[in-house]
Amino acid sequence: MQSEKRVTLEYYFLSSNKKAPNDEQETEPNIAISSTLSTAEIQDLACSSSLHSNQPSTDCVSCNDAPVQKKLATYPANQQNRSFQSTWFNDRIWLEYSVLNDASYCYYCRHFPSNQLNADDSFTTVGFNSWKKALDKGSGFIKHASSQAHIIATKNYLTYKQQQGANSNVLKQLDSCRAIQIRRNRDSMTKICSTLRFLARQMIGFRGHEENEKSSNQGNFLEILRWASETDPLIKSIFEDSTGNASYLSHDIQNELIHIMSNEIREEISFMLNNNKYALMADECRDISGTQQLSIVIRFVPNSNNSTTDKKHVVKEYFLGFIPLEKFDATTLANNIVEFLNHWKIPLESCICLCFDGASVMSGCAAGVHVLLKKYMPKGIYINCAVHRLNLAINDTSKAVCYMSDYFSIASQLYSFFTESAVTNIYFNKAQIDLGLVQSSTLKLWAITRWDSRWTAINAVVNNFPAILKALSDISEDGNGSRATNAGGLLMHDQKSIFIVTSFILHKFLGIIKVLRDHLKSSSFDYVRGECLITSVIQQLKDLRNDESFNQIYEKVKEFCNSNDIDFVQQYRSYRTTAVPARFQEFIIDSTIGQRETLQTSTDYLNRLYFPLIDCMLVELNDRFSSKTLSLMKSISTVYPSSTNFLNTDAIDEFCCHIGGDSSALKNEFFVIKAPPPQKNRFFEKIRN
Repeated sequence: MQSEKRVTLEYYFLSSNKKAPNDEQETEPNIAISSTLSTAEIQDLACSSSLHSNQPSTDCVSCNDAPVQKKLATYPANQQNRSFQSTWFNDRIWLEYSVLNDASYCYYCRHFPSNQLNADDSFTTVGFNSWKKALDKGSGFIKHASSQAHIIATKNYLTYKQQQGANSNVLKQLDSCRAIQIRRNRDSMTKICSTLRFLARQMIGFRGHEENEKSSNQGNFLEILRWASETDPLIKSIFEDSTGNASYLSHDIQNELIHIMSNEIREEISFMLNNNKYALMADECRDISGTQQLSIVIRFVPNSNNSTTDKKHVVKEYFLGFIPLEKFDATTLANNIVEFLNHWKIPLESCICLCFDGASVMSGCAAGVHVLLKKYMPKGIYINCAVHRLNLAINDTSKAVCYMSDYFSIASQLYSFFTESAVTNIYFNKAQIDLGLVQSSTLKLWAITRWDSRWTAINAVVNNFPAILKALSDISEDGNGSRATNAGGLLMHDQKSIFIVTSFILHKFLGIIKVLRDHLKSSSFDYVRGECLITSVIQQLKDLRNDESFNQIYEKVKEFCNSNDIDFVQQYRSYRTTAVPARFQEFIIDSTIGQRETLQTSTDYLNRLYFPLIDCMLVELNDRFSSKTLSLMKSISTVYPSSTNFLNTDAIDEFCCHIGGDSSALKNEFFVIKAPPPQKNRFFEKIRN
């Protein structure tokens, strides 16, 4: 087989198309033979050539570099006073010269030799340095260049270079296609994420009842993308060009992307916080599936360089997420809050305020959530929502005084009766027209959790009482069935003197409290004005606790009953004894709460209804609005420009002690700002405003 290959190679090499080398200067042969090595063999040969055992220890480089052709001014001379000539490099790109060995080598034969033919050792390992014979036709460079081993090595080298170029082009093309595909996928993902973000921000549902191809409505997410695909080729390609498992439109991908975006938002909030002081708000709620969960919100002032809005140094409120709850004890709730904040790198020690509701598990003074969190948040003061506290005060009052629960139930049923049915509403509107009352005045909802509903509901009942009686009377006479029965029952209760007396008493008391409630729920709520209002309300209730104030209300009730043809002399009997809360048992009043069962005279209403209502309200207001919390809030208001206590140096100490600030330095700033500048200065005006 070897002889056949040699004949074949020689046949192509000695083809008649070849020209004989010039006698005076040999040239590179025209190689028309195929390489005897495979692609893998050439690659292996090139990679291992520099490590081959036959390679000379010279300064010639490996196959990855160009041949070493050092052109020196003079070369070392041998015994015959002959030396290497730099002109020999001309037209011999394969020729190398080693300064170390003072010898020449063949770059091709050293790195790409034939496996079947042995190249001349003088040009591969030993080195050629017979300079006298360098240009002889029968020896030296000319003989080596025309040898078959050199020709095959040259072909191997050219094949190697071609493969290197081809591989480079293929890799570049693959990399280019891959980069285009990656960019396209990222652009597609951006469109999908933008749609998800839009739906989430607008609080719009994502999915449809059925999302298959036959469905006329596949849900907001898919329908918006299909609508956008009509004008956006990129979105159109998501539906047409994406493979079945790589469209990124499935429910799981939607949930994962939403989860990723929410995590990014939480991390951004944590970064914006930047160890600033913050207030923590938490409240329990239940989702549509019935899962009880704890919502977590923080409030703080972002740094100016972190703020994404034009407004600087403004308190921002950020919702962090929900914590699913399996247990509802104080220890579990506190641990869940701590773990959640630690997970998102919210520093616990930076919390200066804990805002929870008034539930016992949150507000307990011995083992409530706020007490347990004090271990991790020593500066966190517990503040219950002021409006919530006021609402609880009214609720607890209604539970402690006789008839109050019945009254609230009747007021709520009146609203439901005239609003849930178009028929009853027509009767009510007709009664208003017949009596000449203002038709725009309608009954208002009475709800336990609607803080504004109590006084407005009672005021609507008092103002529309004649129309209510006439409408109920007409419905009970004209109709039949449950509607007429309900109307008759409500009419009977509304005409009782106890109902009218209670309406006027509550209208007076809750009207006073409404002023306080409106201020407490205001966005510009100021604790200094709030404390003044609380003190004023408490004092007004105390001033009303006398016979003269009650008699004024009682006379109005009698006139009201006479104008509406109501028999005022009626008795109200409580069919069960009202349980008295323990904290009201030792309160000094003229009559024990909830013990007598008959209300008939003005004295009965005074001692059994009027005084107990005032006493219970005073107990609740004094208990729920403690002086300690109000004192700290007043101190904080000294740095609130809209407060009447702004820049009050006498009240700043408690706030500085709470946050660990320097009260002396802050007082100095107060003095500088309060002092009028010698001339009108826009800088000072800006600070003062």
